[in-house]
Amino acid sequence: MGVGASERAREEPALAPVPETDELVVRLWKSATRAQQPRPSSRQTALVPPRSRRHHPGDRNHRRPHSQAARREHTVNNTALCPSRIRSCAAALTAALLLANAALAQSVQAPVADNSVAAELKSFDVAEGYEVNLFADETQGIANPVCFRWDPSGRLWVLCTWAYPHKKPVEEPNDRLIILEDTDRDGRADTSTVFADKLNMPTGFALGDGGAYIGQGSDLLHVTDTDGDGRADRRQVIFSGFGTGDTHQNINSFTWSPGGELLFCQGLHSFARVETPWGIVRLDEHGVWRMRPKRRQLHSYRGGSGQNPWGITFGHWGEPFIKGNGTSLSELLPVMVYTDHMQQPIDIGHTDIKSMILEIVDSAHFPDDIQGNVLIAGYFAHVIDRLTLTTDGAGHRAEKLPPLLRSEHRSFRPVDISTGPDGAIYIADWYNPIIGHYQASFRHPDRDKTHGRIWRVVAKGRPLLEPPAVEKMSPAELCRQLQSKTRWVRQQAKRRLMDLPTPAATAALTKWLDELDPTDPQLQHHQYEAIGVFESHEVLNRPLLAKLLSAGDYRARAYATRVVGRWHDRLEGPLKLLGRSIVDENSRVRLEAVVACSEIHEPEAMAVAARVTDLPMDRFIAPALSQCVFALADEWLPALQAGTLRFEEPAHLIHVLKAHGGDNIAAQVRRLLESDALSRGGRRQLLELLARIGNTDDLRQAFDSAVGDRLLLMALVPIVESRNIRPKGDVGAALTQLSGSKPSDARAAAIRLAGLWKQRQLLETVSALVDSTEPDAVRAAAIRSLVDLQGEAALERVRPFITGRQPQSMQVAALTAVSRTDLDAAAIDGLTLLSQRDDPDVIAPILGTLMQRRGAAAAVARALATVDVSADDAKLIGRWLSASGYDDAKLVAALKSAMGLSAGESTPHGEQLVLRLAQTVRKSGDARAGKQVFLSSLTNCSACHHVKGVGTPIAGFAKGPELTAVGAGLQLELIIESVLWPKRQIKEGYELTTLLLDSGRVVSGYVTAENKASVTIRDLTTGKVREYPHTTIEERLKKGTAMPAGFTDTLTQTEIRDLAAYLASLKGASTGR
Repeated sequence: MGVGASERAREEPALAPVPETDELVVRLWKSATRAQQPRPSSRQTALVPPRSRRHHPGDRNHRRPHSQAARREHTVNNTALCPSRIRSCAAALTAALLLANAALAQSVQAPVADNSVAAELKSFDVAEGYEVNLFADETQGIANPVCFRWDPSGRLWVLCTWAYPHKKPVEEPNDRLIILEDTDRDGRADTSTVFADKLNMPTGFALGDGGAYIGQGSDLLHVTDTDGDGRADRRQVIFSGFGTGDTHQNINSFTWSPGGELLFCQGLHSFARVETPWGIVRLDEHGVWRMRPKRRQLHSYRGGSGQNPWGITFGHWGEPFIKGNGTSLSELLPVMVYTDHMQQPIDIGHTDIKSMILEIVDSAHFPDDIQGNVLIAGYFAHVIDRLTLTTDGAGHRAEKLPPLLRSEHRSFRPVDISTGPDGAIYIADWYNPIIGHYQASFRHPDRDKTHGRIWRVVAKGRPLLEPPAVEKMSPAELCRQLQSKTRWVRQQAKRRLMDLPTPAATAALTKWLDELDPTDPQLQHHQYEAIGVFESHEVLNRPLLAKLLSAGDYRARAYATRVVGRWHDRLEGPLKLLGRSIVDENSRVRLEAVVACSEIHEPEAMAVAARVTDLPMDRFIAPALSQCVFALADEWLPALQAGTLRFEEPAHLIHVLKAHGGDNIAAQVRRLLESDALSRGGRRQLLELLARIGNTDDLRQAFDSAVGDRLLLMALVPIVESRNIRPKGDVGAALTQLSGSKPSDARAAAIRLAGLWKQRQLLETVSALVDSTEPDAVRAAAIRSLVDLQGEAALERVRPFITGRQPQSMQVAALTAVSRTDLDAAAIDGLTLLSQRDDPDVIAPILGTLMQRRGAAAAVARALATVDVSADDAKLIGRWLSASGYDDAKLVAALKSAMGLSAGESTPHGEQLVLRLAQTVRKSGDARAGKQVFLSSLTNCSACHHVKGVGTPIAGFAKGPELTAVGAGLQLELIIESVLWPKRQIKEGYELTTLLLDSGRVVSGYVTAENKASVTIRDLTTGKVREYPHTTIEERLKKGTAMPAGFTDTLTQTEIRDLAAYLASLKGASTGR
């Protein structure tokens, strides 16, 4: 357990005893692993070659040999790269290409023959004007570095793990936090010290509060050196209960905010229940944590960036950004609203391949054209990506540039990036051909537990920076360093001020602020830096806050608005302050105000936040306000129900009610509709909402109003179709009147409602419209309503509209109507239409209409036996069906028959088959021929999977992850096995879900969010995201992968061989490179 009622952290001994183990288990394990080289004890060098073991990391001040010759051979210059050579690459794991048989002993890649520093350096392509040198490697005890951080003395602390991905049963884990120092400032570390050992697969750390915070499994530790010998001797569990569902999704990316808050991430399979003095804090699945150390306060935020966020950074004015381990870079601020409601990531840019970590370049050592750029570690395809960052409304936009560095070396795995005290860029290199724990066995012999590198990138011909001795400065001197033009200096001075005793730090800051030059153009930024130190000490400075809230620079006002949210429980009138920010002329300030309002759990906070709708909204403010609605629902909804909460404008309440959308707000909507102050548009919005969530009386009220409001009438149609509800009382007379309305869209809506509500007195009118000269929309509505009113009796008249020469809207309307009454007839007519089509674009609407009905797969399979469908048409049908996630065995067999192929049986699984195929691929595989197989209509790979510059996925979005660098991360055997048997393992986020709705519809897609009330699905057919209430779902099925099983049965062995060769060749290089 973590911090409990005692409000004290549990202390643990620095060295835990090895638990007793069953003797038989020990003997068996030693027997099974006796051929493997054991990991050295803490007294040995971390798995360095014998010739290098004279340099012991345990010898706290060991020095490296650092002759000029040695330094020269550890440096590489760039070659001038043409755009095609530095064109960046794309990659992501495919949904099907996952876990191989653990018995396979093949490597993810062929074993690296030369693991030397020189060989890796030679592989680097560096952008023009830059060069790379080695800062540290395994000779200093660095192996499998997870991340690193700088201290004020300019030393680099590196967290390394040998236990990952799974410790051996009889071994005590001995992962370490190592301190590297470059004492002579020649760009190479020359001392190495083990600060903490006996760690067990730590995934992140941050320096602070006199020691290091370390994320390890379910615990957040704080380790300190109490006796000054340079080694940690005290270990505390600050919090416990973090999720450990997946090792590489444990808490990670520890980053200090400008206000002294410690932020960190967790991934999709983590489910946390953390006890704090403030209560138990929960976080299910991926999200972000925020800790305020002096208050022992912990907050959690769902979402962030992708399903495994790994990387947080802050801009020049404290703007938070987050990186997932996929391709996305996201805006973090709108997510930082505490609620169980999941917010989808707000992406602002992408890399081409899976990547992690982000660092904003802010160093006078580098040229102007890279300042402010975002550097991202492309661990999957061996690249350091580079993006520009510009303002976009209330948020930002990032656009990709040519990379700073890339490599073809299979073991180069950048996992962290940081600017150093000398202004250079430092890169942590995991150095491993295997980058995860599901691509290969935990005990795979090619897992490299020996090597690890820290690289240093400098700009050629530009002077390095000379950092001041921050660690020796007095409080007054530290305050003056907050004015430094160098970000590294400001951060380290700030960190030291945060660690000082509160009276000393705040007194020095107050004096320094009083002495600042009021004409200094950077004055407001100096004040921004200062208020962050006050925040970290939990000391209010109201005059400073007031100055920043009224500052001329909107960025200062924006950050000050954030501080109001943090200090709200100690400020007088915080909502009054936020009331000014919420209508600020700058949208970023308004966004900060919405998020700050969510921190104040009072009903009036919702009324203040809703005022943001008076000014233009954007894709950043709108979701933040929606989250605020859910975060404060326990406060504003009861107050509204009690009549004690008043919104400034009815439109504000309307927006809040629409965002909430729960059926428990119907009473409030009814009450609001009684107001005479509503605008026509506001009343329409409320009536539409009431129709969506209310009862039959509410629907009647909405319909009565719709008689005189054609926009509302049109809005009622999809609501009635989805809810299958009819209003109380007689609606026939009104619908009769509306069916003769002048606007054709109103007539169409009235006719459609007549069918949905079974108004048989309008049958003659509806029937006459079917063959009339009315606009297509009216006739289409009439066709559907005719079947609703007459049932099977109408089919003889309606079916010819499907196969006749009619506008597509009429054909789809007729097919939709027939499919609801006679699915077999609809399938026959739909296939007949497809076989005689002139336009290939008709395939999607026809099949999309059919496959929405239950039993459609069987009906289409039966229809294929009676309709003469050509082999090419069968291929196109199969292409669309597989891309949309439909994989019915009988339908697949029927399509194969139509193609003239034997239905056959799927290839039986077998390890020997995989090994045999892999051997033939390596011997004679033809990647160029395999590319054609990938693009062919028979395999249909490009319908779902994207390879940069190759093909276009159906519907304009990728239904499976990108494969541009799949060969860089997955072994050949895995690729073969997953192509042959795609359903064995499903990648997270790509498990196909099918919903059977009470309306008879079928929806298939990927779950993007879920809560107690509903599930949100990205429809594979359309790519659209839609929310489905649980009350409308009759059955929910997990269908595995959208990739159809047995599709390779239609391929020859040569085609399978070449397809595997092509996929294995995709290493992230751009086409034309």
